[in-house]
Amino acid sequence: MTLVRWTPFRELRDMPREMSRLFGRPFASLFEEPLAGLDSLPAMDVYAKGDDLVIRLELPGMKQEDIDISLVENTLVISGERREEKEVKEGDYYRRESSFGRFERTLPVPDKVTEKDIEAIYEDGILKLTVAGAAGTAPVKHIEVKAGKKQAEPETIEGESKPAEAAGSEEKSAEA
Repeated sequence: MTLVRWTPFRELRDMPREMSRLFGRPFASLFEEPLAGLDSLPAMDVYAKGDDLVIRLELPGMKQEDIDISLVENTLVISGERREEKEVKEGDYYRRESSFGRFERTLPVPDKVTEKDIEAIYEDGILKLTVAGAAGTAPVKHIEVKAGKKQAEPETIEGESKPAEAAGSEEKSAEA
């Protein structure tokens, strides 16, 4: 029998494998692949251009009709479904690949934005949305953070007595 030195870090390192074994594959991605599922979300850039908000999504290989844009309760929802099939037949060689997946990206917009303020253009796999007036918001108001006074004793809730007072009152009631 071989002696193996125990290290607590080995236990932590082996935990994902043990959890996967205990609970099965549904939980494995939580431990082994911390960014699982994020690779299917399209890259999104959001920036201000004057008073307008510009949103740029990379959607290579998608068709215009597979993209849906909606405005729901001050939230801009961009969703779509990728579907791609490739088939190659050459002599005695045959290969067929298919890939698909649904995505949804959401972005809050100011109350004043309506569907008329949003322009969407899809060109060469890039979806560019311009939300007119969404970046021109009210000026930022800063709140001053004040230093608190240092307290010698912890505060008590109204109606409760401090520990020292409670002990003194118990002695008084025992004497009576």
